[in-house]
Amino acid sequence: CMERGVDVTCGGARYNLSGIQMIQVANLADSLAALKELVYEKRKIAPERLLAALRTDFAGEEPLRQMLLNRAGKYGNDLEAVDALAAKWAAYFRGALEKHKNYRGCPYHTGLYTVSAHVPMGQNVGASPDGRHAREPLADGGMSPVYGRDVCGPTAVLKSVSHIDSGLASNGGLLNMKFLPSFFET
Repeated sequence: CMERGVDVTCGGARYNLSGIQMIQVANLADSLAALKELVYEKRKIAPERLLAALRTDFAGEEPLRQMLLNRAGKYGNDLEAVDALAAKWAAYFRGALEKHKNYRGCPYHTGLYTVSAHVPMGQNVGASPDGRHAREPLADGGMSPVYGRDVCGPTAVLKSVSHIDSGLASNGGLLNMKFLPSFFET
């Protein structure tokens, strides 16, 4: 900036990158996996019924919500089909973003993190096909599974995350793994 005599906000820096975050890969993958498996493949849920349940935040449809939560694969459990959905849509997001430039004429870089934005963002999102109620927090971190849905251990979480190309997180990626202290007692 000093050498060029141009402020950083006007494109004076050598690297004028901007980052945009893709968040909640897990909610997206879990939702698409539930739709694919329960609506289209196994035909356990009629599309119209699911749409009505989503519009009413599952009012009177708790058995349906439980089916979405418990009868479809979830990201973070080393399930190839679900992990492939997460990887596919993260790559799609990056590809769509590459078509645009920031206001300084330079490329955007994608990130996969939320820090703590998953809580307020969830307050602005309706019910989702992964069984999440409207206004509940979204998945914590950009690459983390939805809290409590990773039931196959930390190695399975790491294997699921490894399906996402790390180059898709050139602006940073966040995987939160939380353990109870009792986990480390034995």
